[in-house]
Amino acid sequence: MAKSTARATFRHGNLPEALVEAALDRLEASGAESISLRDLAGDVGVNHRAVYRHFPDKLSVLARVAEVGWARLARRIRKETAGKAPGEATVVAAGVGLFLFARECPNLFYLMAGARVNVGGRFPVLEATMSDTMATIAQGFRDSGTAPDLARERAAIYLSALQGIVAQILHRRLHVTPAKARGFVAATSKMLFDGMR
Repeated sequence: MAKSTARATFRHGNLPEALVEAALDRLEASGAESISLRDLAGDVGVNHRAVYRHFPDKLSVLARVAEVGWARLARRIRKETAGKAPGEATVVAAGVGLFLFARECPNLFYLMAGARVNVGGRFPVLEATMSDTMATIAQGFRDSGTAPDLARERAAIYLSALQGIVAQILHRRLHVTPAKARGFVAATSKMLFDGMR
């Protein structure tokens, strides 16, 4: 069933998207190590040589998957921050959005928060998508009175700190019950924000 759907999709020119979806499925099921171009070709029902026309190597697939992840995170952050007051409330809500996103798709989160995929600037769209995602947080810092030239740096530090905290929750090194996790992340996000103002 999956192969026939993928083949139909491929005939319509959507092979890159089908490969990325297959990679996302493999990533969430078994982690980044489970992704290979040959296996992805099999997942979508094409010859492995067809994959190389769109993705020359595994790193290019992982970069595209990470880009999709950052775009999804941006949507989650926008959802959580909608209607929040400018400044602190927006930044804290963005932190909660990061946590909820990570809880829903942990292996995608680990890929995004792990070793830098875009070493050497090979994937500029990934870098731009990351910047777009941080824009809401940076705006929250600006709205709280942080100088514009510092707001982006503070947003990056805030996001990096929260990535580490969220990873520790997901790995169960920080013992936070699922029922209390959202509140814990909100309180932690507020502490981080207060410490960086």
